[in-house]
Amino acid sequence: MKQSLNIMCKMLLLLVATAHFTGCVAILAGVGGAAIGGTAYAMGDLAVLVDASPEHLERAIKQGGRDMNLQYIHGSGDVRSGSYLFRDTNDQKITVTYKTMSPVYYELSIRVGTFGDEAMSQSLNQAIQKHL
Repeated sequence: MKQSLNIMCKMLLLLVATAHFTGCVAILAGVGGAAIGGTAYAMGDLAVLVDASPEHLERAIKQGGRDMNLQYIHGSGDVRSGSYLFRDTNDQKITVTYKTMSPVYYELSIRVGTFGDEAMSQSLNQAIQKHL
């Protein structure tokens, strides 16, 4: 019963997060792990719904950036939101943010450059997910 309720809550959060975005949306179904339900790439931003504490998110964001050889510029976060700035080898700005969606779920957002780069955003997301 508890597992069914947990799955239903995750699906509801996924639907709410999906409705929040416009444009092309790719849904990746998954119940376990840190990325709990979906990703969406819209208007240059990759958004991912995650189940992690702010401390885990910060550590994973920084380590994921290191794994991709990004230069960490600065960042900070708290229970409600966080923002982290990196630069790649071409001095392109990469911003990773998170904001609370519920008491336990956060929306992680990745933006590469001014107009976005979906492939780079997906790669950084995968690097971050390895550490959650």
